[in-house]
Amino acid sequence: MAGAPVDWQRVRAEFAAVRERAYLNTASYGPPPRAVDAAVRAALDAWSDGTGSWRDWEERALESRALFARFLGGGARAEEVALVSSLSAGASQVAASLPAPAPRANLVVGADEFRSNLFPWMKQAERGFDVRLVPYRGVRLDPDDLIAAIDDHTVLVAVSHVQSATGYRMDLQALAAACASRPDTRLFVDATQSLGALRIPLAGVDFVAAAAYKWMLSPRGAAFLWVRAARLDEQRPLAPSWKTPADPFVEYYGGPYAPPPGASALDASLAWPVWQGTTAALEFLCELGAEAIEARDLDLARRFRAGLPALDLEPLFDEHESSPIVAVHVPEPERVKASLAAAGVVAAVRSGYLRTSFHFFNDENDVDRALAALGR
Repeated sequence: MAGAPVDWQRVRAEFAAVRERAYLNTASYGPPPRAVDAAVRAALDAWSDGTGSWRDWEERALESRALFARFLGGGARAEEVALVSSLSAGASQVAASLPAPAPRANLVVGADEFRSNLFPWMKQAERGFDVRLVPYRGVRLDPDDLIAAIDDHTVLVAVSHVQSATGYRMDLQALAAACASRPDTRLFVDATQSLGALRIPLAGVDFVAAAAYKWMLSPRGAAFLWVRAARLDEQRPLAPSWKTPADPFVEYYGGPYAPPPGASALDASLAWPVWQGTTAALEFLCELGAEAIEARDLDLARRFRAGLPALDLEPLFDEHESSPIVAVHVPEPERVKASLAAAGVVAAVRSGYLRTSFHFFNDENDVDRALAALGR
């Protein structure tokens, strides 16, 4: 399908979640297409009746490494990708591998970041880092404020590409340029609320971590950590296991402890049924293509934002700051959420905002249904 026009209605037919409702809650979790559902169910059935092969499950899961690199794009390579269990596991891996702090060494992160991209960095204060928490300007974490907090002693800047609560999209290019001007300043990007929907500009980025159960449509329990090749030598496995050796299937007992080069040394032990779904989900996404998905998701979100002023509601952000997550300030958001649910529209409430999120399996009817329900 990649490179050719996508029949989005045919794609939509693969998702049970939108047969009877407008599911606008991918920012909470992404529902599976038929192939992902089938992969997980097959693994569970084989586990239940004892016919499954853990080696087959493991090898199938390992295919996701190259698929993730392909979907991430930007020249990412499979040997730069670690398979981990969560965003916080990826962030903690990077945080624990930072060099011992020199005098005045500091980390820069938004004060109101999603906690899985905040607490791993705050914990580094125990090691002696000065953790600089940059305040938000209302609903924005302004890139200029992050840049102003960086100095010659900044070891790492951590940021979400898209903010979970509001959908604010960070200008990664500006932030990456500021970090790249200081060779000892690393840039860590939480892509959980963007990768699968938006493309990630990798120039100047050192680390990308993302949980796969949202926009990448995986079961919960799978995540990825991409480490730029130049930073791989810094990484020390945070939780070494039987998976750590270069070929973990040769021997399971005794030493030596010899982590290989490359990001596979950082792999977690994998929850096999989960990762069968993850691999199938990445195949599905790669077939559609990241560029086509991004265009579709942004078009749907744009249609929704364009309909808000007629309801005396305003989008929070301009076009260049927007994403497929659209948060709306409404009176009594929990009541409005319940009213939408009664009309067959699934949304969420975060930080006092009604939060909608649009993925490619949605269509224009879903958008219009949500606007009509809001109008009522």
